[in-house]
Parts: sequence; C-alpha cells; structure tokens
Amino acid sequence: MRRLISRVLLVAASILFALVAGEVVSRLLGTPRAAVSGWRAADVGAPEKNQLGYRGQRVEYDDEDFVVVLVGDSQVEAKACSFEWMPERRLQSYLNSPGRRVKVFSVGASGYGQDQELLALREYFEKYRADLVVLWETPLNDIWNNVFPTSWPADGTSKPTFWLEQGSLRGPSEGIGQPIVETPRLKLTLMLRKNFRWSRDKLWETRYPAAYQPLTAFDGPVKDDWQGWWNTNGRGMRDENLATEKTHLAMFLTPRSPRMQYGLDLTRALMREMSELASSRGARFVAFAVSNPESEEERHGEGVHALNGKFYSSSLAQYRENLNYWNAGFDFRVVPVTLQPSKVGPENPHLNEHATDQVMGDLAQDLEAYVNARR
Repeated sequence: MRRLISRVLLVAASILFALVAGEVVSRLLGTPRAAVSGWRAADVGAPEKNQLGYRGQRVEYDDEDFVVVLVGDSQVEAKACSFEWMPERRLQSYLNSPGRRVKVFSVGASGYGQDQELLALREYFEKYRADLVVLWETPLNDIWNNVFPTSWPADGTSKPTFWLEQGSLRGPSEGIGQPIVETPRLKLTLMLRKNFRWSRDKLWETRYPAAYQPLTAFDGPVKDDWQGWWNTNGRGMRDENLATEKTHLAMFLTPRSPRMQYGLDLTRALMREMSELASSRGARFVAFAVSNPESEEERHGEGVHALNGKFYSSSLAQYRENLNYWNAGFDFRVVPVTLQPSKVGPENPHLNEHATDQVMGDLAQDLEAYVNARR
C-alpha cells in the first residue's frame, strides 16, 4: 500500500510539475494569445481610412460646416465601391448644394450591429462634433448581430455584446480591441479552448429566451426551396442557423419568437442609447433602411418551407411588423432601391455603386430639412 501511494504521489507530482512548466513556458512565449473582441475597417490603406480606423475620409471640418456622421455596417464601409463612390462621399455631394458646407464621415465596419456601432459612435464624440447622426440599418442581420457575442457564422470573431437585464441595457461585455471577458487566467486553459472548440455563442445562448420552434408536421402546401438550398448549400444555407435564429431568415419567421422579441427590444435599447448620445452632443438622430425587391423578395419566400423534416413558416408581413416595432418612436424612414440591377453580383447582395448613388441621392432629399434648419 505504501509503495502504491508513493507511486501515485510521484505521478501526481510529475503531472503537476509538467503543468506548471508548460504554463511558465507558454507565458514566456506569449502563446496562445487571448481572443481580441471586435474589429474596425477592412484592410485598406491609410488614404482610405479615417482617424477612428474606419474606411472613409479623414474627420476634418470647419466651424461653419454641417457635420453628418453615417453609422452602419458593410453597407457604410462599402468595400465594393471605389473610394469616391462610398456612401459618405455620395451623400456629401448631394447635400452640398450651393450655399451649403456639409461634411459626411463614416463610422462602421462589415459585420457591425448596433452594439459596436454605439461603441464607435461614443468614440467619435470623444473627439469630434456632429449636427446629424444617420444610422443605416440592415434588418436581415442587425438583430442577431446584436444578440450573439460573435460574428457570422456560428462562433465567428468575438465582439463586444450588450444584454438586457429586466428590461434595462447592460454591458458591453468588453470594449473594441480588448480581450474577451471569458478569457481564462491560465494559458493552458486557453490552449484547451482553442483545441477543443469552446463555443462562446452557446455560452451566451443559455441566457436568451426560446428561439423559433418549427412544426414537425404540416397539412397544407409546402415549399421545397429551403431544402433545395440546403442540399446544394445555395446562398450559404448551411451556415443559416435556424435553431438559434442566427440567420438572415429570422426576421421573416412567423409567429415572432420570444428570442426575436428579445432581440428587437435589445436593438431598440441600443438605438435609444445612440439617440440620447447624439442629443447630448447637440445632434439629431435619424435611421433608415433600404427596401430592395431584388434581395428582399428572394429571401422571404412567403409560405411554409420544408427543411430536414421540419416546417418553417415565413412571411414578408412578419418582416415588416418586426421592422415597424423595432423603429417605433424613432425618426425612421425606408428608402426604396429603384435602380436595377442593384447588387454587386450574384454572390454579393451589397448595393453596387449606381444603386448606392441612387439611395444616397434620395436620402439626401429626406435630410435637407435638417441641414436647412441648421443654416
């Protein structure tokens, strides 16, 4: 028995020594590194990047200038548009009629929801002023961008995330560029997470209400389009996580789920923060989304859809009901896309340069009253 105990103690001591040695070596080498939360602009050169790290002209203005901050995601970053045809440049051009001096600056990057947009806007106002803050919403992905702590698809890049606690906004989990809040103290624990695919999405999902529940049987007309997309991975269907509602189809699922209700309320809370921040700095806050038949009608596929033995009901009316609830009480408008073809290409649904120009021109007409009031 003594010999057995001695061997067990020796093995335990050896394991402990190896773990301590491994931890010390990992710290000396600085590896693995903790995941950093959030991101800024795409990999563009200095001439196309402003002082905050976002794609756009430098934030420079005079006292007489009317300053607009355009906040958003990939539509604002507009990687498919040349620098001179970015949304900020076209909007600035349309607002700069004779006798006006208007400057428009971009704050936003691909994959942003209102959470990172709020943090970026806070950073902007620490150094600069604005007369008008314009939020470009992307309804097909903004809600789940705000709900989940990582980017697209499941367990993508970690990002700062807010949450609701008894209806009140809490967070963020961390700032842009900071290590994620769940970063373990031990390097060896971090190594285990990286090797065994630790899921931040699943960890956060435990605090959310129930997602949409599909039917297991349906006696009526059924569409097979979603199953067809799944079979060929058309439109990246296998990355659309319907079980968690981290999907571009979520806004169309009917009836509205408890999780969608939570996401809408969270997004409204984030927008209230943005609106109050703008107001506290003497700026007006407006929001808009585009209505584009070329993409919207493709996505919603009205009806009941069969997918892997389950049945999902989707409706454009539900999409519009969600959008109206989301923006109720805010200065919000929908700008139709009237120029077709509007997309960059078959695999890229973002607006091309000509459609971007059309949308910014029509938006400028809506915003003229704000510029005239400032004058």
